[in-house]
Amino acid sequence: MHILLIEDDAKDYLEIRQLLDQQSSQVTIDWAPNYEINSQQIEQGHYDMLLIGYRATQKQQQNFLDELDNYVTIPAILLTKDYESVDAKFIERYHTHFLRKEQLTWSQLQQTYYHLSHSIKSHDKIKVFQTIFDNAFEFMWLIDSAGILYEINAAALKLSKSKYSEVIKKPIWDAPWASKKNKLKLTTAINIAVSGKFTRHEIEIQKSSNNFMMLAFSFTPLFDSEHKLIWILVEGRDLCERRALEQQLDYSNLHDQLTGLPNRHLFLEYLEQSIENNNFLIAVLFLDLDRFNLINGSLGHDMGDWLIMEISQRLQDNLAEGNILARVSGGKFLILLENIENLSTVNQLAININKEILALPFSLDGYSTVNSASIGIAYHTKQDDATTLLRNADIAMQRAKSKGKSCYVIFNRGMYDKTISRLQIETDLHQAIDRKDFVLLYQPQIELSTNEMVGIETLIHFRHPNNGLISSINFTPLLEETGLIVPIGEWTLETACNQLRAYLNAGLPVERIAINLSVHQFCNKQLLETVIKIIEKSELTPEHLELELTESLLLEDINSAIRTLNLFKNMGIGITIDNFGTGYSPLTCLKRFPLDRIKIDDSFIKGIISSPEDTAITVATIEMAHALGLTVVANGVSTEEQRDFLLDQGCDFAQGDLYSDLLEHEDMLKWGIDFVG
Repeated sequence: MHILLIEDDAKDYLEIRQLLDQQSSQVTIDWAPNYEINSQQIEQGHYDMLLIGYRATQKQQQNFLDELDNYVTIPAILLTKDYESVDAKFIERYHTHFLRKEQLTWSQLQQTYYHLSHSIKSHDKIKVFQTIFDNAFEFMWLIDSAGILYEINAAALKLSKSKYSEVIKKPIWDAPWASKKNKLKLTTAINIAVSGKFTRHEIEIQKSSNNFMMLAFSFTPLFDSEHKLIWILVEGRDLCERRALEQQLDYSNLHDQLTGLPNRHLFLEYLEQSIENNNFLIAVLFLDLDRFNLINGSLGHDMGDWLIMEISQRLQDNLAEGNILARVSGGKFLILLENIENLSTVNQLAININKEILALPFSLDGYSTVNSASIGIAYHTKQDDATTLLRNADIAMQRAKSKGKSCYVIFNRGMYDKTISRLQIETDLHQAIDRKDFVLLYQPQIELSTNEMVGIETLIHFRHPNNGLISSINFTPLLEETGLIVPIGEWTLETACNQLRAYLNAGLPVERIAINLSVHQFCNKQLLETVIKIIEKSELTPEHLELELTESLLLEDINSAIRTLNLFKNMGIGITIDNFGTGYSPLTCLKRFPLDRIKIDDSFIKGIISSPEDTAITVATIEMAHALGLTVVANGVSTEEQRDFLLDQGCDFAQGDLYSDLLEHEDMLKWGIDFVG
């Protein structure tokens, strides 16, 4: 322990030091013979305790103690002689203690040190509490168990327009702001606090002669170290301000901040009330602006916000009184129509929204834009609650969007069943990855002029645990929406290449394997790198791989598609347009693509014998492809008559049931060995 002994009597200093050195080896003592030196030492050193030789008659010492009380937070003990007395008020004022020099012992000094340390900490806490109490914005009192007010803060005096002298040391129910009717509430709260429990009460107080306000009071019991009640802290909050804030928050929680329209939660409340009021003829329209994301992305969110406000105003102006417009989020709105006299009224509103309300141009920072919306309509039935009706309108809106946008669709039960089925398939697809339920099926491609197998097309299927094999046509869109198409596509590429290596090792004369690519796969920046890695890993050459793409995929971004295709073409990978004739490829675009083959869609092959139109399209496609230097694959050949016709027209390759169904890997290998002979 590091002690500073302030003693102007050198003899007393030596006696005290000798005494402490003899009784304890844990003490280091510095000496300050006068107050000027000791002030410097206190500022420079780190002391645990101050021992001060006390002289009641010395005014200089009194000034020093006043200064010491302002900045010293360690125990300070006065050392007196038997004939000197210390005023108790002096001890209380300076939070100190005194010991007789003649009876001083180390043990006595230690006990006093610990007592004063605890006292100083308590005093510091009280000062902090007092600072908080005095400066709090809330109404605060300190009362005793009898309800007598001993302390009140400035905020409480200002709020109640009272003077300190008018209220201090008086029962709180006798204060100018209180009323006799509050005495029961106040005494009940005090009794609960006296029992050691926290409690809350709402109490009305009087601000002026005719002005009252409601406060929420909390009563907190405060105990000393021996768990004896010393005070009850009373805190009051203005409920008028609080309730105004709550109302503001309620409004914010139930309204769209941008437009001020009801949000989805408030719309649901209105819808529930309408259903409860037996308004049977109810319709909900769910609107989704078709090009809103494009506006946000090109002109910025500020312009997007302005457009939303303008559209909100137009919609509101065109709705009959009593109909409710709400904004869900982004470009999505809801409309509630009640007491509908004629169902055609709802349909006409949906038509007017697109052909009149949104069709008129909006001016956005110098740009003129015309908008449209995909609209879902759901009519209330006795079986539907508000949430179900809203869900049905959403399902119908999604159907309208999938139909090409700028239209409306009326909900029917089949849409819900299809949505549930779609969700189930999506769940099954996620589980299929873990269960390895995806399987590749293969179909041979035959060169018509030689009747030799030259290639194989691979198609991914989902082996559903209950529904058997499901074609990729039924789940590829879901894979693309969920982002699963990229890992599944990579697995397809790697598995197909490994199977081709197995066929080659078995002696099958297979020149290439054809694999379909989706839009998401083709646009994936890692596609080229992935293909190169898989080809090298499977010990194939690029010439062994053929990628099949649809016309619509290539037309989404022609220049980008040409750049990507050239990268594959330069490597030696073959490129085929799949399902040719079902898309909208302009011939001027077609000749720009670095292609190898065109595959005629099976819908034309089915009718080449019986349909003059299918015959003409097929013959024209073969001639056009050859004129462009491309070979032709006929897909879906199922009869010898079809095969012979295609051979006569110069078609290069064919695949279909005439040769083989879709086969799994082992069956494909067996079929190939038998076919080669």
